Amino acid sequence: MQVASRAQSETVGMVLLLGLVVVVVTVGGVAALAAVDDYRDDAPLVELDVTVDGSNLTLTHRAGDSLRAGDVAVVTRSEDTTTRYSLGADGDINRRATTSESQFGPGDSWRPTTPVGFDGTDPYLVLVVHEPSNTVIHRAERTLGAVTETPGPAPTPRPTTTTTSTATTTSTTATTTATTSTPPESTAINGMHVEDRTTDAGGAGYRVDYDVTAGPDFDRVRVTFENRDSSWATQTVTETNARGYATYDIGAGVGDRYRITVAALDADGNVLDSRTISDVADGDNPDGNTGLPESNDPAIRGAALIDLTQEGAAYELNYNVTNASNLSEIRVEFDNLDAPSTTAELSGTEPRGTIAGYSAYDGTEGDDYEATIRVFDEDGVLVDRRVISDVADGVDPAGNDDLTRASSPSFEGTIIDDLSMTQADYEASYNVTDRAEFGRVRLWISNEDASYAEGIYENTDPRNTIDDFAAEDNGGTFGMAYHIRLQLLDADGVVVDERIVTDDADWTDPSGNDGLSRAGSPALDSVSVSDNSQTNRNRVRYRVDYDVVGTGEFAEVEVYFRNRQQPQASGVVRSTATSENNLEYTETYGTGDTYDIEVRVVDDDGIVVDRYVLSDIAGDKNA
Repeated sequence: MQVASRAQSETVGMVLLLGLVVVVVTVGGVAALAAVDDYRDDAPLVELDVTVDGSNLTLTHRAGDSLRAGDVAVVTRSEDTTTRYSLGADGDINRRATTSESQFGPGDSWRPTTPVGFDGTDPYLVLVVHEPSNTVIHRAERTLGAVTETPGPAPTPRPTTTTTSTATTTSTTATTTATTSTPPESTAINGMHVEDRTTDAGGAGYRVDYDVTAGPDFDRVRVTFENRDSSWATQTVTETNARGYATYDIGAGVGDRYRITVAALDADGNVLDSRTISDVADGDNPDGNTGLPESNDPAIRGAALIDLTQEGAAYELNYNVTNASNLSEIRVEFDNLDAPSTTAELSGTEPRGTIAGYSAYDGTEGDDYEATIRVFDEDGVLVDRRVISDVADGVDPAGNDDLTRASSPSFEGTIIDDLSMTQADYEASYNVTDRAEFGRVRLWISNEDASYAEGIYENTDPRNTIDDFAAEDNGGTFGMAYHIRLQLLDADGVVVDERIVTDDADWTDPSGNDGLSRAGSPALDSVSVSDNSQTNRNRVRYRVDYDVVGTGEFAEVEVYFRNRQQPQASGVVRSTATSENNLEYTETYGTGDTYDIEVRVVDDDGIVVDRYVLSDIAGDKNA
C-alpha cells in the first residue's frame, strides 16, 4: 500500500530525518555523513542497487545477507511527496507476489506493484530501511534518465550476522564482505548445508556439512551451534579439514532457536570468512541451505523404494549413484511418522545395489513413512539427498525410477497358476532371458483378508517354478484375495522386471499368463479321461490314460480333480511315467458333483509346458 502523506510512524520519521541529513551532507562533505550513519551490530550486511525503468524503480540484491521481506521498507521522497513501500506487501520479487515471509537474497529483484511515478525532472531520494534494527541499509538519489548516486558508507564487515527476528523465522546469511568476488588465493566458504535432525525422543540435533577454499592463511574451521533460548546448550566444534562436517546432539532443546555459524580461522583465531544459518529445532531443514559444489561429487541417478509390507512395515531401497569413485557411503533412514520408535537407518557402500533388511513390528502396516536417502563423498560430506514418502501397504510409491540397464535380465514369460481347491494354493513359473547379470527371482504373496497367510519365497534358478506357496497350514483361505508380486532381481539385488497380480483363490488363473514351452519340451500326444464313478455307492472314480512325446526334459504328469460343490472331495494324482494306461483317482463321495479336471505335463524345471482341461459330472459316464 502507498501512503502519499507527510504523516509517518516514529521509525520512518527517523529515516526521513536521516534522509534529509544525507541530502545536506552530499553538499557538505562525507565526514559528517559517517558520523550520522552509525551502523548497528544487528543490522544486515548487504549490497543493494536501485535502477529506474520508465516510471518505476527496481531494487536489486547484489550480495550479502538474505532479508525477510516483511522486515524491509523502501521509502521514496521528492520535494512534495513521500511514499513508503513494504517488500512483503507492496510488490513482487522476481515477478512473483511476496508475503512478509518471502526471502530477498543475492540475485533477487523487487519492484513495487504501483509505479513510483517519476516525472523525469525532480530528484528522488530512495531509502532502503531494515526495520528491526531501524537502519538505513541503502540510499540513492534517482531521477528518470539520471544516475545521481548518493550511497551511504559501506558498513564495517562483521564476522557473523543473522536476519532472524522471531522464533519461527529461518534465514541464511552469507557474512563475508559485500564484494562481488573473492580472490582465488583467499580463504572463502563455498557453501554449508544444515540438516535438522531433531526428534522428540532425541532432542535437538544437527549435522552441518561445509566446504572451504583454503588459502595460505587457513588453519581450521569452527562450527558454533548457538542456542538462543538456552545458553547452556551452545556448543562449538573445531575441525581441521577444509571440507567436512560437524554434528550436534544435546538431548534437549526441541523447539529452541539456533544460530549455526561456520567460520574459517587462521592460526591466530582470526575469522577469515563465515556464514550463518538460523533455524528452529523442529526436524525441518532451514531455508537458505547452499550446495557444496564439486563437479565430481557422487549423486543419486535413480532410486526405487520397494514396499514389502505384510505383517508389519517392511522396505528395501534400490539405487544407482553416479561418480562412484568418490562415493564413501549411501544411507537410507526409514522414518515411521506414526511410530518413531521403529525408525531405523541402514547403509551401503556399493554404487549400485540394494539396501535391505528394514522391518517393523506387527501393526505398523498402514503407517506413513519417509525414506531419506543420503549420499556421502570420500570426505564424508553429504553431497546429495532425496526423500520418498509412502504408506506401508505393500504397494510401491509412485515415482520410483527405472533402474534397468541395456544388459539387465528380463522375464521372457511368467505363469501364475491358481490351484486352490480346499484352500489357497498357487504356483509361479518363469523364464529369464539375458542371464549374464541375473541374480534371483523373488515371489512374495500377501493375503488381503488374513495376514497369517503371507510369505516371501526366492529362487536362484533362471528358469523354474516356485510351487505350493500359500498352501501349507493356511486352512480357510479359499476364496480370499491375494496380492502376488513376482520380481526379477539382477546381480546387484536391484529389481529390473516384475509382474504384479491380484487374484481370488478360487481355482481360476489370473489373466496375463504366458506359454513357457520350448522346442524340446515334452507334450501330450494323446489323453483320455474315463468316468467310472458308481452313483449307487456314491463313489467317484476317474481313470486317465495318456502318452507323452519329446521326453528329453520330461519330469511328470499331474492330474487335478476339483469338485466345485464340495472342495473337500478334490484331489491330485501324479505319475513319472511317460505313458500311462490306468492312472486312477477315487473318492468315497461326490457323485453328481461337477469336477474340473486338468492334465498337466511338467518339465524338469518344474514348469507346466502342456495341459488338457475338461469338466465332468461324476457318474454321468460322459467324461
